[in-house]
Amino acid sequence: MINTFDFLEQWKAYQSKPIYLGCSGGVDSMVLFHLLRENNFKFTVLHVNYQLRGADSEGDEKWVKETCERFDIPFKVRKVDTPQLLQEGGNLQELTRKIRYAWFQELLDQNPDSLVALAHHQDDQIETFFQHIARKSGIIGMACMLYEHEHFIRPLLLHSKTEILAYAKENQVEWREDISNSQSKYTRNKLRNILIPEMEKSVPNLSEAVITLVKAFQQTQLFLESEAAETIQKIRTSNQWEFENFDITSEVIQVEILRQLGIRASILFELQKLRKTQKGRKISIDGMEIWKENSHFGIYPISDFVLPKLEITEVNELPNAFSKNTLYLDGNKIKGKLKLRKWEKGDQIQALGVNGSTLISKVLTGAQISSREKENALVLCDDESVLWCVGHKVSSLAIADEQSSLILEVRVD
Repeated sequence: MINTFDFLEQWKAYQSKPIYLGCSGGVDSMVLFHLLRENNFKFTVLHVNYQLRGADSEGDEKWVKETCERFDIPFKVRKVDTPQLLQEGGNLQELTRKIRYAWFQELLDQNPDSLVALAHHQDDQIETFFQHIARKSGIIGMACMLYEHEHFIRPLLLHSKTEILAYAKENQVEWREDISNSQSKYTRNKLRNILIPEMEKSVPNLSEAVITLVKAFQQTQLFLESEAAETIQKIRTSNQWEFENFDITSEVIQVEILRQLGIRASILFELQKLRKTQKGRKISIDGMEIWKENSHFGIYPISDFVLPKLEITEVNELPNAFSKNTLYLDGNKIKGKLKLRKWEKGDQIQALGVNGSTLISKVLTGAQISSREKENALVLCDDESVLWCVGHKVSSLAIADEQSSLILEVRVD
């Protein structure tokens, strides 16, 4: 049973917080709209027009907007040409979910103190459970939707569709009916309209049993998140997953750590193989690079390499102190043009104070830098030689001294 008094008791801690209400105009979201309004919550309605149903989609947007105006509730709409996006491929329901959650997250990022209220209910939870079984989901999948998680709240999650409809009738809540919900061409609709009703004929307490299982999975998921929290914090702070920790962590916790880093669990076997290889090997997945170092994995977002700016200035004399990112060359000893680039296999440098040439790879290995830093190390060359392994070694071939008549200050920023 839903009533406004119980709703306020459960959610009054958030009564003064700014809330975004995801609202399609259907009975579920309009009941939540009514509950928020009746209890004087501060909320803004968010409506996504996917432009999938022609005049009906436009009608939904218009009706929700006019309802908000009638009750003086702020309204925002996001129009998306979903049919055009579908031409690029993909699953409709997954695409629309990504669209709305991307918008929700965008608004949350702009207003970190805010919440997003969604009108999912118990029947949605049961449908999600069976969908995730079909997808062979892990614990996080079987935990389905949480009543409250991070900046998202689902106040109707413990109530059935029957209870929601009863509340709507009793309180004369108006809504728009989406006829596509009664069509069974999508998996969720097949579950809702055909499969679950058929199962309930043979298993009358099916819903209760599923909700009990979901609660058990949610408790397990919360435990996993708690166990992974300290490691996640260290990785996000240092970009390092220490082998001392990795080696003693169970696979189920390792999977949770990867999930929170946005890396799919299927990489775990490759990660375990990487652990046994030599330093400098890496794997790339889901926009991340994972490097094998001596004592840890280095975990970084993949980003396009941008060559730093090379500044060359003529100066009158050498400074009293030098920095790692600045070099002073004798302009008369440079052969051709100066060029800054990434180092390449086989590059050599005739370093100051060393007889003969040394491989750049050996210089970088001796510098004891990370494999990622080594891959992105830079060299400054003229047309004949490497004059500088930036930040590490300087060549003796064109270095400026007190007798140089043309001194060039070369800075890498």
